[in-house]
Amino acid sequence: MKKKISESIQAKTFLSMLALLLACCVIIYAVVMVFLPKNYQAELESQATSDFYRLMETLERSGWEAGSEEILAFSMKNNATVRITDTDGSDVFSVNYADPENWEETDRTMTCSATFQEGWQTYQVSADISLVAVSQSYEILLKLIPLIAVVILLISVLAALVCSRYFSRPLIHICSVAKRMTSLDMTWKCEVKQRDEIGVLADSLNEMSERLNNALVSLQDANEQLQKDIEREREQEKQRIDFFTAVSHELKTPIALIQGYAEGLKEGVNDDPESREFYCEVIMDEAGKMNRMVKNLLALNQLEFGEDDVQFERFDITSLISGVLQSLDILIEQKEAQVIFRHKNPVYVWADEFKTEQVVRNYLTNAIHYVRKDGVIRISFKPMGNDIRVCVYNQGDWIAEEDIGRVFEKFYKADKARTREYGGNGIGLSIVAATMEAHGKKYGVENVADGVLFYFDLDANVLADK
Repeated sequence: MKKKISESIQAKTFLSMLALLLACCVIIYAVVMVFLPKNYQAELESQATSDFYRLMETLERSGWEAGSEEILAFSMKNNATVRITDTDGSDVFSVNYADPENWEETDRTMTCSATFQEGWQTYQVSADISLVAVSQSYEILLKLIPLIAVVILLISVLAALVCSRYFSRPLIHICSVAKRMTSLDMTWKCEVKQRDEIGVLADSLNEMSERLNNALVSLQDANEQLQKDIEREREQEKQRIDFFTAVSHELKTPIALIQGYAEGLKEGVNDDPESREFYCEVIMDEAGKMNRMVKNLLALNQLEFGEDDVQFERFDITSLISGVLQSLDILIEQKEAQVIFRHKNPVYVWADEFKTEQVVRNYLTNAIHYVRKDGVIRISFKPMGNDIRVCVYNQGDWIAEEDIGRVFEKFYKADKARTREYGGNGIGLSIVAATMEAHGKKYGVENVADGVLFYFDLDANVLADK
């Protein structure tokens, strides 16, 4: 209990106020009990004395017989016994509105006496005045002590409770906000409307909270940016490691072949011209693959790091695709594939013509290598709002579900044996992805009925053939 009180400002304020109010009430009550009867008695004595001397003035003027009414009024007002005697001590007049026999020892009394002259006769007036009101008031105070004590206690408790809540509530609110600030929660504000020192404290705490919150937000933003930079560095480091690993893997086979056949030529394993020509063709073929891979890597690197800006221009995609098909006629004839491209009218798009040609060539080359013998390759357009979608379909085997989401990754090969067979290195589709991302357009691949469909989107103004 003592610990709870020591830890609560409201409890301490309440007890302090209650003790102070009770002490003040006790002091006031004691002063009243001591000084009120005395002052009241002095007031009554002064009033009775004044009334007595006014009565004497009346008797001096008109005599006791004519002033009997005033004597009765004085006796009634002051609860007094009045006697008028002559010089022989005989009573000539008396009136009694007090009962001396019933006076108690504790009752206070006072006696006033004076003489007046009426003709040749001298009379003495004596008045015994009862101050019973003083005793009665004192007794009433004693009887009211329990009630007054209860009322004082209730008033003190209520006053202490109200005052303690008034002074401690804003401090408790400020304390709760300060505790939240220790857990770095700066969103709470001290809603204190006072303009005293407590209000100044609340305003200062709000200002400090706002400044700390701004500092924390800045630190958080800086930390998030730092985390992004760290993640980007890690990703770039991972890409570099993957890049060198993939390049090493890709170069290992052609270098080994070139080295082997070059050593064979040097040692003269086969001296006939046909063998030497075959060895030279293998070396040249593998060197050509290596050269193409290096060029593709340079192009991909420029696209990924933004070193090769996209040059937008308006050109005819129909004419571009027709030109790429003509350049691939030999490969198409070797595959004995049937190419279907029925679009003859111009279809104008906004893009980088050179990079778009690379995308089309990579898609078509990929389709030629993977189409089944005597299969169909179909190029078509599909309106997509303000864009046009270029679709390249090849009739052949589906791409496995676990591979379809990774075919655009650098150096990824869904079918490593077939990729090696036609000289692929897993970079072509990565160039497609980097090119379309630089254009800000969609691209993708999906398995369709009896084949695979690759696509990419371009900005288009007019779809010529409908």
